[in-house]
Amino acid sequence: MLRSTVRRVGRFGILGLGLLSAGCAATGGREAPPELARIASIEDARAWDGPEGRELVETFAKSPLAQVRQRAAVALGRMPWPEAGHDVTRALLALLKDEDAQVRAAAAFGLGMRGDASAADTLLFVALDHHDADSEAEVRARALEAATKLARPELRQQMLEGLRDADPRVRVEAAQGASRWPAAEADAAEVNRRLVEHLALETNRDVVTLALATLERRKAPEALALFRQKAESPEAEQRIFAVRGLRALAAKEDVQRELLDAASDADVRVACEALIALGQSTTSENVAQLAAATRHANASVRRTAWEALGAVLQRDESQYAKLQALGVEARALGSASPQETSPWVRGAMHEAGLRSLVHDKVKGGVADETLTLVGTLYSRLSREERIGVLRGVAALDAERALPVLFECFKDPDFAVGGVAIELAGTFDDPRVRPALHTALTFGDNGLRLAAVTALLEKPDKSDFEPLQRCLASSKGDGTNEIRFNALRAAAKGCGESAWPLLVPALTDPSPFVRRVAREELAKLGHEIPDGVVTPRAPVVALELPHYAANPLVDVVTSRGKLRLELLPSEAPLHVHNFLTLAARDHYDGTPWHRVVPDFVAQGGDYRRDGNGGGTWRGRDEALRHEIGPRKYVRGSLGMPRNEDPDSGGSQIFLTHRATPHLDGRYTIFGELRDGFDVLDSLEVGDTILDVVRVR
Repeated sequence: MLRSTVRRVGRFGILGLGLLSAGCAATGGREAPPELARIASIEDARAWDGPEGRELVETFAKSPLAQVRQRAAVALGRMPWPEAGHDVTRALLALLKDEDAQVRAAAAFGLGMRGDASAADTLLFVALDHHDADSEAEVRARALEAATKLARPELRQQMLEGLRDADPRVRVEAAQGASRWPAAEADAAEVNRRLVEHLALETNRDVVTLALATLERRKAPEALALFRQKAESPEAEQRIFAVRGLRALAAKEDVQRELLDAASDADVRVACEALIALGQSTTSENVAQLAAATRHANASVRRTAWEALGAVLQRDESQYAKLQALGVEARALGSASPQETSPWVRGAMHEAGLRSLVHDKVKGGVADETLTLVGTLYSRLSREERIGVLRGVAALDAERALPVLFECFKDPDFAVGGVAIELAGTFDDPRVRPALHTALTFGDNGLRLAAVTALLEKPDKSDFEPLQRCLASSKGDGTNEIRFNALRAAAKGCGESAWPLLVPALTDPSPFVRRVAREELAKLGHEIPDGVVTPRAPVVALELPHYAANPLVDVVTSRGKLRLELLPSEAPLHVHNFLTLAARDHYDGTPWHRVVPDFVAQGGDYRRDGNGGGTWRGRDEALRHEIGPRKYVRGSLGMPRNEDPDSGGSQIFLTHRATPHLDGRYTIFGELRDGFDVLDSLEVGDTILDVVRVR
């Protein structure tokens, strides 16, 4: 059930707390109303039109049972705008006046999810009006959060009045809301100033952390002194956002001393952020600090240091000799460093060394000798090392880089081939487009997707027939992402000639592909042709288990054990999907294929390259999002997806820290309870050995 009072969750404070979605939930043995299963089925089908939509609006949203009305509000909030139009908005606005606070909070959050700007005024009355504001802080918080998501710039200064609310839940939403607003608008400096002034008085840890994150995201020069102060905060996440803020301002401000100090921070996340910043400029102190960090005990720190050194060496070849004097060899291709055992880190070392060769313009010089060595050693290198080599090669001139990249399109590891295609697409060279057209014919969808997205960056009329053939022949997992990106590339490059591709896509089985087709036709000035019938997904009865308590699982990795508490009350489909796939041993032996230091570790892909999906229902199926108000904190278990919100599947990710830009955009279906040291130690190539349910 929903909670109208705040509850501190472990050491995460209010950031870890979200509204609970009634339905297939932990019921403690109580029998759930039968209407909840019907609502869940309608929501799963995204059936906003026809009799199911009327059933939601006219029956369930007006039920005498508050639990049913609340669940209807959740379902209505997940119906997409503008496809599901003002009838859904009006139903949610009516629920915003419900006698039950949990219903009102769910309705408010749903209005923000939908994005219908006409709801903003009412939401602000509920959140802020001295006479009409809701008495429940949770409702005010959700209403203010929703309002900040809507396109009403004339109301934004008013939204900041939420910083004066007595309850920190509301102040959190005011502080975070400004991160969603463009930082280049006329009132940007005033928004920044008000946040900075408020933080001089704010005592709540979570409000301070999210306000710092907002100011960092807005690159607010008004916050320079605040960033300097909070870079020494006892709270690690406040130091993280302060250092990120200093990094954003480093081009205009002298923050060298603060960044050097932060690079030695005991928290590896802070250190990584500072090392990235140090790589953006070239000084002897910076190079010495980066060189020292290449010997750090944590692989994420070492990799970040090498990535930063690559940027330094690409800018300034003279730093190579300084590195050698410090005992750091950046061009030891093949053996890398005898002390470095991590293939992930060695990949960054290879990239850094190759980037330093960008200054070699002499035919037959060091760069050519090194590329000859690449050809000799390439097949012996690990996946992570080969990808590092390709990224380094891509820093060289087209004459040297493209032959290597084209050859690696055919790498037997699709992850490496996809990177080669992506990097080749960055070159402005007449040889690239025919190579990308060839890649559109490859049998693997990951390689096709890499080619389509490369063409999307620089489309041309000659792409039409290759894209048309690709659309017609793509099948299986990942096809929808290929299709909507191909439609965009065709419309962007071919204009009116894309009509034969866009019109048939109006009846595509994927709602998101249909949406993209409509959007691209509108950009070309076309209305939807008469007689187009949009397919409707069948409403299939869902039979999901109920849980007496939130399940606990151990994700056993090659680095140690991660204990997770799953949240079936908030994301029943995602929890059921994860547990069912785990029971089938789906995750056993899959890698952590993506690790971004101080952001996420992502894994669980059967393809091992980040392009695999599917659910317990089948490889071609996807999960509808179950996004709720819970915020991403350190150790949140989230669902990766592509641009389509309803494209979740079998992969998972865990966050290293609060990541407010993910809030309200990606489903959370669990939180880490033990194993934070294991999370911090994960690197690309580590393996999930088993997933075991312990409760």
